[in-house]
Amino acid sequence: MVARATMLQGLGRMRGPAIMAGLLALPGCADYQITVPDSDPIQLEGQQKPYVEKTMNAYFWGLYLDPQVLAAECQGQGINDVFVDRNFGDDLASVLTLGMWMPTDVRFRCKAPPTTGGVIPVPPSQ
Repeated sequence: MVARATMLQGLGRMRGPAIMAGLLALPGCADYQITVPDSDPIQLEGQQKPYVEKTMNAYFWGLYLDPQVLAAECQGQGINDVFVDRNFGDDLASVLTLGMWMPTDVRFRCKAPPTTGGVIPVPPSQ
């Protein structure tokens, strides 16, 4: 009976570290999307993927940003939608460096140019 009580106490002490280890093993991420109400994306010529993907880095708690400004080359049409992604690795790097390096992945699509109204062709009468 004493051995069983000792074993149960040992399991009770291991519960906290086991829960913490389980939580650390879970993948964590955060995805944010910003889009316009009249979404009409376009894939620019020469672009391999639907989204342009860039990694942005903040150093020393945001005092230095690389790149400082992320230029969206959309040929004057503007941005259709933006995703800002943070995953477990990004968060772990931020925590381990105490905020001295904070990577973030950014994806965006350009907006299609506006279309002009056309004339509906009328078949010739016979």
